[in-house]
Amino acid sequence: MPPDYHTQMGFQALQIRLWNAVTALAHQKGLRLGQEQVWMDGKGSLPTQGGSVALTIRLSSGEQEKVTLDGAQVAAYLDGRLSHVERTLGQTLDTLKVRRPR
Repeated sequence: MPPDYHTQMGFQALQIRLWNAVTALAHQKGLRLGQEQVWMDGKGSLPTQGGSVALTIRLSSGEQEKVTLDGAQVAAYLDGRLSHVERTLGQTLDTLKVRRPR
């Protein structure tokens, strides 16, 4: 059973796992991430049980893009089941790559 990502510990574990995925995908795409990413619109709140998770990904060049991950997809991702979370993160990075200054 996946951790409850609506609890403090569960959300922290999710953040680490998602950040590792974003970092790996960004490296594959030749992108440098900024130092600070924004979770849950910067409100410091936890996701509701089964709720979506918001992340704003920032590049070191200043471009940023918000991605909202569906709660069911996040639960499947944490449980190791088929999920579109990494594909969604990759698409968000592709959007940023197009906008990035050359």
